[in-house]
Amino acid sequence: MLRILFIVLFFPFRICFYLFLRLTNFLQRKSFKFRMEFPSEFETSHKSFLIKKLQGKSEHPTRLEFLYKLYLLEKNHKVKEIWIYLPPLNWTVSEYVEVYHLLEKIKNTGKTIHMFANEGGTGTLLLLSVANQSTLGLHSEFNLMLPSVEPMFYGDFLKFWGVSVEAFASGPYKSFAESFTRSNFSKEAKKNISELVENLQNYLLEILTKNGKIKKYHFFTPIHTSESLKSMGFIDKIETKKEWSNDESKFFKDSFLETYSYIKEFKIFPRKKSEIVILPLSGPISGGDYSQKTRDSGKIESYSVIATLESLLENKNVKAVILEISSPGGSAFHSEQIYQAISTFREKKPITAYFKDTVASGGYYIAQGTSFITANPVTVTGSIGAVMIRANLQKLYKKLKLNKEAIGFYPLREIQSEFVPLSKESRSYLQKEILRVEGLFYQRVSDGRQIPLESLNELGKGRVYLPKTENRIVDKIGGLLDSIQHIKQELALKDINISYELPAYQFKNKIPIMGSLTEQFDNLSLLNEISYLTPFTIRFSNRR
Repeated sequence: MLRILFIVLFFPFRICFYLFLRLTNFLQRKSFKFRMEFPSEFETSHKSFLIKKLQGKSEHPTRLEFLYKLYLLEKNHKVKEIWIYLPPLNWTVSEYVEVYHLLEKIKNTGKTIHMFANEGGTGTLLLLSVANQSTLGLHSEFNLMLPSVEPMFYGDFLKFWGVSVEAFASGPYKSFAESFTRSNFSKEAKKNISELVENLQNYLLEILTKNGKIKKYHFFTPIHTSESLKSMGFIDKIETKKEWSNDESKFFKDSFLETYSYIKEFKIFPRKKSEIVILPLSGPISGGDYSQKTRDSGKIESYSVIATLESLLENKNVKAVILEISSPGGSAFHSEQIYQAISTFREKKPITAYFKDTVASGGYYIAQGTSFITANPVTVTGSIGAVMIRANLQKLYKKLKLNKEAIGFYPLREIQSEFVPLSKESRSYLQKEILRVEGLFYQRVSDGRQIPLESLNELGKGRVYLPKTENRIVDKIGGLLDSIQHIKQELALKDINISYELPAYQFKNKIPIMGSLTEQFDNLSLLNEISYLTPFTIRFSNRR
């Protein structure tokens, strides 16, 4: 009743605003070009008004806001040409690929895309490859690096200092522990990771070479200039930015897309829109502080995630949730707790997942509670299995003239000591625990993905790979907007509001030494418990 009253009271103002927008767009009736600058980075946390004032920096859009703008460009039939300036971009490989495919969709509607860049990396060239006309500045330079892996191995270093590390893993490909126990990867792990990296490289090279029109070896060179890129036929023109953007005629105003969309969707008596919440979950998985239920950027802490899901479940306005996941894994126990919370949510409201960068091990585990998974084509996923590392510091302590005495120890008690060597019974116990946890992981995947348990021997044992729909690891290859479209179709919704629930801004995450120390302590805290973790990160040049 109150809503109807407000609609009636504000009706004259809405009509006046609508007419004003119509007039504004009418005055642009001869325009057909739209100009935009891509954001150098995306907002990853929610900032209060005070924080924004203290920082004094220009605001970055959220990733969703930027993707929605590209969606509006695709759907707008009045825009015929799009002029895009690419500044130095600090994006991840999945973000480049997602935007590339959106630009492809825009191009396929018949629109002409012009792009200009002065500098950048492999990702910038990826975007330039989709343009109808690409232009680089005079004497531009681009720093190229294809996806690759270069993990550090501490095995010999730890032995030198008297640190003995024992690993318990559920399969030959579950190689996280090898960084602490060996001087290189095992044969099985190296083969698996090499295949993953090769598939990633080939995926990007197919785009960069424009389906074989340019030779692959050109992109193995670490530095390219505008002249070298033009000589190989990758770009069309070389000129200054001022020359490129000199034509000021026929350009729409920056607000045109939003105003046009508002006009198209305007209703005299608007209906109440259903709300879909996108919940970003990024970082290693741990428990966090039970007394602190606020979500933190760069971490997936079970207590805060569970509290957030419970709050969204109680909110009657929220009709569905999309989990935007990017995690290499973490604590096995807390992965299960998050899985249980997601499964409980799913019993009452739809909840799906979108895989962004790396969604493997524990990251993949928690997604099994959702009903549908959409994955970016370059997401690193899999690593189905468990691992535990246990360090013995007895020799190190003795080198330092330190000693400990074990008093009141009982069978298996030495497992929780960093000084007493493991007995045969303790080793047997830990290996059984690893197999128990691995079995639970397999069961979650089998139930969530409808994959027979026997098939998981080919998909599990710690293997990592790119996502496929054929083996049911995911349901769809696409982007975040595809995830939203799936929810709309599932719920038969026409009018929706989408909220992007970013975690609160934390000063400690923006202080380099504090952020680094926090991350190291988070990783170390996972070494004495059974975990779902990947052994590496993919390196990819984002910017110069």
